[in-house]
Amino acid sequence: MRLLGVVQDISHEGRLIVKARFAPRVKEIVRDNLKAEVGRVSKVFGPTRSPYVAIDPRKELRTLAVLGKEVYVLEEREHGKGKRRN
Repeated sequence: MRLLGVVQDISHEGRLIVKARFAPRVKEIVRDNLKAEVGRVSKVFGPTRSPYVAIDPRKELRTLAVLGKEVYVLEEREHGKGKRRN
C-alpha cells in the first residue's frame, strides 16, 4: 500500500478532501491503515507538485471518524501489459 495522504476536510457535497503526496488515478479505491475501503477517488485538483484529492466515501462510512486519518491506495502491477510474445 502506498500512502496517499491525510484526510483534512469534508466538502459541502460530503466528499473527503486529502492533501496528497502524488496524483492517483480517478476511481481508484482508497483504503485506511486496516485495508478497509474508505471510498473512491472522484477528482484530483490543485498544483501538480502537491495535489488535492476528493474522495467519494462509502455510503455506510462515518465521515467525521475519518478526519485526520492517513489513507492509502493499493499499488497495482502492470500485469504484463506492454509485453508481447513473438
